[in-house]
Amino acid sequence: MRVFVLPLILAAVTTAVEFRFTNKCDYTINLHGAGSKFICNLDPGAVAGNNCGAVLGEMGLFKHTESNEANLVEYSLVNVGTMNQAWYDVSNIPPGPGFCTSYADCQQATGRKGYNVPVSVTPTKYSGSANCKSVTVTAPDDPDAYLFPKDDFKTHDCPMDEVFDVVYCPNGSVAPKQPPQTTATPPTTPPATYAPATTKPPATTATPVTTAAPAITATPATTTTVVPKTPSPPVVTTHAPATTATPPSVTPTVVPVPTTDAPSTNVPSTDSPSTYPTPAPQTTLTPSSGAVKPWQQCGGKDYSGSATCVDGHSCVAVNSWYSQCIPDAVKAGELPTWAECGERIQGHCQDRDVCSKHNDYFSQCTPKVAYAA
Repeated sequence: MRVFVLPLILAAVTTAVEFRFTNKCDYTINLHGAGSKFICNLDPGAVAGNNCGAVLGEMGLFKHTESNEANLVEYSLVNVGTMNQAWYDVSNIPPGPGFCTSYADCQQATGRKGYNVPVSVTPTKYSGSANCKSVTVTAPDDPDAYLFPKDDFKTHDCPMDEVFDVVYCPNGSVAPKQPPQTTATPPTTPPATYAPATTKPPATTATPVTTAAPAITATPATTTTVVPKTPSPPVVTTHAPATTATPPSVTPTVVPVPTTDAPSTNVPSTDSPSTYPTPAPQTTLTPSSGAVKPWQQCGGKDYSGSATCVDGHSCVAVNSWYSQCIPDAVKAGELPTWAECGERIQGHCQDRDVCSKHNDYFSQCTPKVAYAA
């Protein structure tokens, strides 16, 4: 899923999707997110639900250790039009791949690896329907993995209320065990009460940022992935280079379907209105004074462009090679962009957004302005 992956944004995002983790390896899994941000430790046999205590952003990833030479479980909750899917893949693309066109080509170009632990991702509610499939990656060149920047058919999607089982060392012999009822304490967000995380892991195999050019694969130190067959959300990975990390065809002006109660399930079949108010049109602006548009590169090694983002966005480092303009975290009482809004929703849209009514049953926080491509 190379259309991103952004750092794990620890801000309130309305969503029902969940990742549950099981460690069947005979060693501890040091779970990290985008930007190598620590999430939790999974001891051998440990099981942790509720994303191991992390709050999901619109796009993100999970990996073992701080190192960029690691395979990534990538996800995106960004959708186009009426779609309401959770997009995911497992990326084995080495850091700094450039425009390589195969796994062997990427290895030769980088001299590095993008795999460090066997892992499987299994949908538990809709598995086998459409493109909602189990992915198992147990080798660097595993055909189930995302192996080069344009390996787009390795991206899958399930309905937004899917619950994914992520198993490390799926063929391992360590029997899963329920962790004790103690809470882990990741740096900024308290984990679920049964999460096994207990301490911040020591830095282990983090790759020096000066030894090689990086590679989204899922946002950050990776590359960009395009979803096959249907319009897919952008996803940037922690291995993507500066030139491939920006979403190729979808910008933040696309209005994704809300991640909570789908309005279609609440609309009476007999009295739904025949016409609906048209959402307020967006104003298209061209960033002034060299400001960088949302989701585009704003820094990193060898980058020479502007480091100033448009209003409401901040330049966030994904890795030493790539920084990106992402929306600022919402404040208390504010709703994220694309979240459902209205009288029955507690909170209000941010100053840069407007609550747009789509029909009698659903309104959504949408950007007031769009930025010219």
